[in-house]
Amino acid sequence: MEPNDRDLLQQLSRGPLTKNGFDARLVSRIEEAIERPETRRHPLLRFGWHGAGLAAMAVLLLFVGLWHWSFGSGGPAGPMNLDRAGKTADTESPMFADANAELHSALLLGLREDPQNDGGNVVSSYRTLFIAPEDGQYELAAQGAGIVMPYGQNFWKIEAVSAASDDSEFAQRLIAYPLTGKDAAKTDAALMRTLPAVPLTERLLFVGNKYVSVEQNPSDAPNRVYRWVKDMDQLVASAQRAAFDPQTEPHVSLEEAMQSADAAAETPVAATDAVPAESTEQWSIIRRTGSWVAAAAETAGQPYAPLANTTLTELTTPLPESINKFDTLYPTWSQILKIQPEAKDAYSSPNEDMLVIVLEDELVVYPYKLLGGDQNPLRIPLEPGESLIMAQWAKEDKYLESWKKQLGEVLADRSAEPSVK
Repeated sequence: MEPNDRDLLQQLSRGPLTKNGFDARLVSRIEEAIERPETRRHPLLRFGWHGAGLAAMAVLLLFVGLWHWSFGSGGPAGPMNLDRAGKTADTESPMFADANAELHSALLLGLREDPQNDGGNVVSSYRTLFIAPEDGQYELAAQGAGIVMPYGQNFWKIEAVSAASDDSEFAQRLIAYPLTGKDAAKTDAALMRTLPAVPLTERLLFVGNKYVSVEQNPSDAPNRVYRWVKDMDQLVASAQRAAFDPQTEPHVSLEEAMQSADAAAETPVAATDAVPAESTEQWSIIRRTGSWVAAAAETAGQPYAPLANTTLTELTTPLPESINKFDTLYPTWSQILKIQPEAKDAYSSPNEDMLVIVLEDELVVYPYKLLGGDQNPLRIPLEPGESLIMAQWAKEDKYLESWKKQLGEVLADRSAEPSVK
């Protein structure tokens, strides 16, 4: 936004229109809409706002506000919900202002790092952080290798096992198994790590409470890329493959996942959302500023062919809670930038009592409604190139205490860590 335009908006917000709905909050939302980062969209099923489109939208909203003032019933215009960077709450919440705020949230974070070994192969490594309240502050209560996630009523672990395949090609596959519950004692994780390696490299892009997003590269053709979304049962089955064949690779299509979500919510699928003749087999769940989104690449009628490049197009259809739960960013992006001008991303709890801001080299965790909560945040260093692939929340006290007990044990159990060759 040009300085003169910003000055004009500020003058309007201080003029007689303020009592009729055109105030600083509306100005802030128009500014955010104009300055929000652009995302790419599919040319048919998706759409995108470019700079001119955003400016036109802002002007349209301005005239709508003026119309309400001039020709409406005389009362203030209703709240305008502009789409911000990420999926955010509709109103700005007071931050660091409540002396009596209590902390009831816990967060399980999954991270991935992609260093290269001596042979030039990318060897992804993972770690899990558990952040929980203690004596009125947030602390790093536990951490461990691999991805530990809640699945059903138990905790599961996903590991990356590296080895040479029978063809002496580097391979890294994902295995998954329960850590708690009755099936944990029946699982031989050590045996799973010794299964014959298929010449394939797998890495996690996203971990939810049921689905994971996986990228694959055949070892003999590292530039060939495949992307799938799998439920946990499919991820377990994938680790037992004797050979890699995209046609038989366990996965769930985009349409199947969305329709399963609709069925779970007992929401009928609209006629315009009917499953097309050719479904989207290869798709991903990736991170955009403030939210997780579905994305796919153009396959030109070849849904099982390797993708020509790593470019993904964001889908307009939002991910339902059954796929990704608790993904609302409550502070606005402008609020977050006031706290940390160098913020790259952010996560907030459904209880609105924890804010995690992602910087280039660290995570900064705030109790963001607590008076003075911005004075001494928890800081967690990040490894170079490390990225977040999972954010799972516990929002009720009964789950908080259970998570503390169970995760304190399973994340501290180093005997479950794989040996990487």
